[in-house]
Amino acid sequence: MKLLNYTLFWLTSILFVAVSGWAIFFYYQLLSEVKNTIDESLASYKISLIANLKNNPQLLAHETPGNQNYYLQLIPAETALQIRDTYNDTLVYSEIRKEAEPRRVLTTAFAAEDSFYELKIVSQELDRKALITKIAGLILWLYLFLLATILVVNNFVLKKTWEPFYKLLDYLNNFRLGESMPQQPEKTKISEFSDLNDTIYKLLNANIETFTSQKQFIENASHELQTPLAIAINKLELLAGSTWLTDENIAKIGNIIQMLQRLAEINKSLLLISKIENKQFVNNEKVDFDEIFKQVLSDFSDYIEFRKINVHYSVKANWIYTMNRQLAEILVGNLLKNAVFHNYKKGEVFIRLSGSGFTIENPSDELALSSEKLFKRFYKNKHKTESTGLGLAIVKAITNVSGCTIKYRYNPQNRHEFEIST
Repeated sequence: MKLLNYTLFWLTSILFVAVSGWAIFFYYQLLSEVKNTIDESLASYKISLIANLKNNPQLLAHETPGNQNYYLQLIPAETALQIRDTYNDTLVYSEIRKEAEPRRVLTTAFAAEDSFYELKIVSQELDRKALITKIAGLILWLYLFLLATILVVNNFVLKKTWEPFYKLLDYLNNFRLGESMPQQPEKTKISEFSDLNDTIYKLLNANIETFTSQKQFIENASHELQTPLAIAINKLELLAGSTWLTDENIAKIGNIIQMLQRLAEINKSLLLISKIENKQFVNNEKVDFDEIFKQVLSDFSDYIEFRKINVHYSVKANWIYTMNRQLAEILVGNLLKNAVFHNYKKGEVFIRLSGSGFTIENPSDELALSSEKLFKRFYKNKHKTESTGLGLAIVKAITNVSGCTIKYRYNPQNRHEFEIST
């Protein structure tokens, strides 16, 4: 959810609760004012009605007059002295509507003709339903008006206010570490956004300096290691060709050469992982994975033939994915090499290519691998000492920077399966 929509959602929600609460408060306040007005009207009518009754004694004989606006009842003096003017809500049955109607009633007492009377004066109908309906309608229109006002403010005022923030997001999305120096973000009159732009600009420059120094260190360290390793391997190979060495000495020299070659391979792999994680492979293109597989299978044909592995390659649909082509070749190559290396001699490898990815499956005498440790650096089978333990770490780094996912499964036929998908 976008920031403006998120703000709009909470504003409308709070507004709805606030307006609803205010409507309830307003209804009871208005009802109280209406009742006070009716009570004042009843009190004024009481004075004129009692005076009229005293001036017309014949009216006192009718305790229930025909107009139904008041009711008279002869009461003892003791009861009359205890009655105070009281106002109450009541229901009065209407002969016309054939239903009970809400009314306001004033109960009082007075003396006339040496007698005491209880007088109940009934107001006109107090239609609460109509009052509630009217208030609800007005509140609804008020809410819609406020909502429309918030929408206008949100889309014009707030959107304009947050424009520097969205420009900053675009600026960060378009920035690529290592490609070029960052340009100063656009100036803004809002001090908070101006401070944010300056802070991010300084942070990017600091990251570029760190990235550049790290990149140079890795490249220099790799070069400085590769050169003496290559020289040492060449000299040992020349030394192994000497006629005065015994077979035992030649075997030891061979072991040293293997260890140095493995060290050189580890150095290359670590340098490759560093370059991948630093996103130095940025030239993306549409990669045809059918072509990649055919090329990699051709490159590995001698190794596959040496291990006597039977490769089953099936294409359900071609997968075209946008990524760096060199990384795609490394991805397929490492997974295929892993499937051949950790396989039985004269074993099988199953490759299935579909429109959304591919799977590589191979049998092995190894049990299920740990999903948590599988893609970590230097995690390997303790019986496979010649492995660097970096192949799957490189694969994981490639999938991370390329936006695809890798999944590992172990099925009951002692087969290890790796799936690459979008």
